[in-house]
Amino acid sequence: MPLSLVSRCNDRQPVLILDLDGTILDTNSFPHWVLRLARAKFDHLGRAQRVAISLAVFAAFIRRRLRLADHAMFKRRLQQIWQDATHGDAGAAEQQMIAELQRFVRPQFAPLLADVAADRVDAVLATAAAGDYALGLGRALGFRHVLATPAGGAQPDHDNAGRQKRDAVLALLLDRGWHTRPLVLYTDHVDDLPLIRISQTTYWFGTEEMRRQLVRDMPQTDLRPGLRKNDEPALST
Repeated sequence: MPLSLVSRCNDRQPVLILDLDGTILDTNSFPHWVLRLARAKFDHLGRAQRVAISLAVFAAFIRRRLRLADHAMFKRRLQQIWQDATHGDAGAAEQQMIAELQRFVRPQFAPLLADVAADRVDAVLATAAAGDYALGLGRALGFRHVLATPAGGAQPDHDNAGRQKRDAVLALLLDRGWHTRPLVLYTDHVDDLPLIRISQTTYWFGTEEMRRQLVRDMPQTDLRPGLRKNDEPALST
C-alpha cells in the first residue's frame, strides 16, 4: 500500500518516526548551520559583533579539532553562540536557515510530507539536530510533533541522539496514547539503533553495505532500503 494512502482507521495503523539529516534531507544540516554561523551574516548586528561571532565559532571549532570537546559539546556551544547572534532579529536568521534546508528535502518524500501536513498520518520528526532551527524546519515541513536537541544549548546533558532520542520518542508516544501502535522508522544512521530495535519496520537511507551488515547482525529486524533519487516517489509499507 502506498504510504500516501495510509489512513488512521484503527490503533494498528503505524506511527511514523522520521529522522532529518540524511533521511528527509539529502544532506546533513549541521555543516550548513555551522557555515552560516561562522560567516556571521546577521544584518541586525554591527561589524564588530559579527567578527566576534566568527571568532567564537572558530574557537569552538579548534577545540573540537583538538578533541577538547565532543560533538555534543561543540553543538551546545554553537547553540549558545547562535542564540546570542540572533537575539533581536525577529527570527530572520532561523527563517533563512529553514529556507536553505528545504531545498534539500528528498523529492520522494513529497507524498508522505503532504499526508503529515494534512494530518492524515501520525508522524514524529525525531532528530539530533539543534532545535534552534530543527523545530522550525519540522513545522515548515508539516510536522506537529518535533523532537530535537533543545534550543539554546540550555540542557548540557541532553543531546537528542541514541538512547535519549529513543526515550524521547517513547515518552511522546505514551503522552499521545500511541504507545501500543506499531512503529515505522525512517533513518540513515546507526545512532538510531535503539529506535531500530523497537520499530516493526525500518526504511534505511544509509549505505547499502551498512544495511546488509545490520541485517546480518539483527536478523529479526525488518530493515528495508529507503528510496533514492531516481526511485518512484511513493514510499511503501
